[in-house]
Amino acid sequence: MRLPYGFAVADPEFYAPLESAADTGRTFRPGTVPDRWDETRSGVWTMWCPEGVTPAEQGWKVHVSARPGRLDKVLDTAAAVCFEHGVPFKHISAQLFYVWMHGKHAARQQSGKFIAAYPPDVPAARKLMERLSTELAGEEGPYVLTDRRFGDSRTVHYRYGAFLRLERLRADGTRVPVVRDGHGALVEDRRGASFRLPAGITDPFTEPGAPSSGELTFHGFTFERSVRHSNAGGTYHGRETATGRPVFVKEARAHTGLGGNTTAIERLRHEWETLRALHAVEPGLVPEPIAYFREWEHEFLVTELIEGRNLNSWTIHHNPVIQTGASAEEFAAYHRSCEKIVSGVERALDRLHAHGYVFVDVSPGNVMVTPDEEIRLVDFEAASPADGDFLPLTTPGYAPPERLVGDDPYIYDAYGSGALAQLLLFPLHHVVQRAPQALAHLRHDLFRAAPVPPSLWSRAARFHDADSPSSLPAPGELEDDDALSAHLTALRDRTADALEAMADPDHPDRVYPTVPEGYTVNAVCVAYGTAGVLHALRRAGRTVPDDVLARFRREALESRTSLGPGLHVGLSGVAWVLADHGCVTEAVDLLAVAGDHPLTRRDATLSGGASGVALTHLALYGHTGDEWHVRRAQEIADALPADASLVEHIGEDDATGLLHGRTGIALLLHQLAAVTGDRTLLGRGIGLLHAELDRASDPDSPGLSFPISTADPRTMPYLYSGTAGFTHAVSRCLSTTEDERLSAALPALLSRLTTRFTAMPGLYQGLSGLGLVLAEHARISGDAGAWRDALQVARGLFKHAVPHPTGVRFLGDQMLRYSADLWSGSAGVLLFLSHLAEPEPDPFFTVDALSAAPTP
Repeated sequence: MRLPYGFAVADPEFYAPLESAADTGRTFRPGTVPDRWDETRSGVWTMWCPEGVTPAEQGWKVHVSARPGRLDKVLDTAAAVCFEHGVPFKHISAQLFYVWMHGKHAARQQSGKFIAAYPPDVPAARKLMERLSTELAGEEGPYVLTDRRFGDSRTVHYRYGAFLRLERLRADGTRVPVVRDGHGALVEDRRGASFRLPAGITDPFTEPGAPSSGELTFHGFTFERSVRHSNAGGTYHGRETATGRPVFVKEARAHTGLGGNTTAIERLRHEWETLRALHAVEPGLVPEPIAYFREWEHEFLVTELIEGRNLNSWTIHHNPVIQTGASAEEFAAYHRSCEKIVSGVERALDRLHAHGYVFVDVSPGNVMVTPDEEIRLVDFEAASPADGDFLPLTTPGYAPPERLVGDDPYIYDAYGSGALAQLLLFPLHHVVQRAPQALAHLRHDLFRAAPVPPSLWSRAARFHDADSPSSLPAPGELEDDDALSAHLTALRDRTADALEAMADPDHPDRVYPTVPEGYTVNAVCVAYGTAGVLHALRRAGRTVPDDVLARFRREALESRTSLGPGLHVGLSGVAWVLADHGCVTEAVDLLAVAGDHPLTRRDATLSGGASGVALTHLALYGHTGDEWHVRRAQEIADALPADASLVEHIGEDDATGLLHGRTGIALLLHQLAAVTGDRTLLGRGIGLLHAELDRASDPDSPGLSFPISTADPRTMPYLYSGTAGFTHAVSRCLSTTEDERLSAALPALLSRLTTRFTAMPGLYQGLSGLGLVLAEHARISGDAGAWRDALQVARGLFKHAVPHPTGVRFLGDQMLRYSADLWSGSAGVLLFLSHLAEPEPDPFFTVDALSAAPTP
């Protein structure tokens, strides 16, 4: 998953769009603007259009790129040409936006696009590009990966695509741009990292090139496999053609990959010189530098290939705290390996320091663990002589906070190696930097599983005071069950306090702080928006302020034409929450719109399609008593595709799980069967659960888990996709009927959820979701052991809790900023804690309270 760095720039506390930053640096604007041209700001762009002119719907876009030091000159020149030709155009508005759109972690499909022009037809596009090429002769810019260059220009590019905003809504709430192909059909406007044309459209500006041929060989090296791509360039496994020797190749693209006021090429040249200097004095300290060359406009560094995994991957594959049923011997062996690895990193850094260098970016991606658990440092682009100026190019969580950075450059390496030790034990870097007391709870939970060697713990905690005073209880205060329950109730109240304080009904983009998806999907829905937060606050017994409820009602009604139909990301979930807050008429109206939405016919899922719509009808039946809602839910269920055809109506690549797979459909069928008594529905739902069970990654494991999809083999214990969501449905089915196969699987399902260790604390993809399902299973089945397990899962939340003057906050998705959302932020944690304090039916959008008496 791409980290949302761009959303962590504008605000130090909450995720926010880049364009909302208070300080965007130097503003870009053409030096001379003719009369009768309209200026419009949109996001990070400034648009210029002649009065009374509307751009064509689609056509040949012209992009102009520019290198960092020539932005004003290129803008003035290109704008003058567009003004003269009467062609609408837009340009990046400010320096901050340019830097982030051309940074190493930027989206590759946007890089290089400094100016975009919209000529009305092919002749106008040709004339514009010819003139731009002439006026910008001698200028250079990044290659725009989505485009082709025009002629021999180094700045002028073009592609075919939509000019006006045409989009197709997907069931997951995201939107894909569309364009008409050569036959008039709307197709996806593909904006990947290569030039593509819609069917029936031909390039009028150049002859077709020869097709590429498999392996690529130049300068004596054959490129065999891509490892990863970034906006700065790619990394590859290859071989030296003459000898067959395996090699590692790192690529830098020209004029892009910005970081620390340097480009990717400047950093790659620096790395080459650093490797050569260090290899000359101590072979083996660094990857052996083999070659450096330029091909076309890109530059390449070739080194020896280090076999093994990077430390992040190694930890995920080996750490027993994320496994089910690991033994004390397995923990002891893992800790021995950790000590060996950390000692190896320290020795490598000491050797580097002895030669007068500091590594700077000590982070898991830059440490390779060989099959025999030796370590090698890789990626020396930030490494520099300690007595000179260097760029602190670092990784969030592994860089020392400003209070520690003084005159000693070696602090970067010391802090980074300590952060690696913390990673090996458990990654809580962003929490600990805000609340070092979280380490005390981490230490307690780790020692509960197995003793941690003192030397390893001292390294992990070296720069943090784990025993500093805190407004949260110490680990020892949570040992007694009654005391734990009391402290969890207090944590609920303080979480609700902080959540209420986050409300901003006058904010232009959202009411409550959300994650990046709240801005890219919508900030009203259950998963990412206001609806989910209001749901959690209501379950906690909090009264929503009138102005917040009024804005939610207004935005809900305004969104009827823009949102999809689904329960978690669309209109159905919004309607459900509206009804719970007394707006039943409005909820019925929105649900009618959802039922007529095309996605209700095309998508069967709980999150974005028909199952969520049908389940919401049952919820509104509970509010209104109108049997029509039950009949409508039955109609939607009857219209679901046959089991054999469901793959075309669920998430991509035959997705599994509660939100996007067959599990969510099975939940709807169970809930409808429980209300109507129709056991045919229940039988079909159990069949769908059996189909999901067939896909368990390791059926004989003590803790069952499932791949996300056929294309994504990662196994998760979570609520949105994984064991918790599956158990959420299984518990209900087994409360209604007997099924030998599901009953046999249940212990392994529950076992997978009994952990205090997940990377994030939230509901859909974190600890709170696991605990909520355990607590719900206990409520439904009367399993006292599951209730005790839910309390212990909740105990693990204390190591994620961050005290704040307004209460207690939790970091949202990817842990870079606080969030209020139900998906990953404080609202999801609150929902779980509220259910523990006052267990009542249906905390997570079910209708158990409406169920008919169980049938024997």
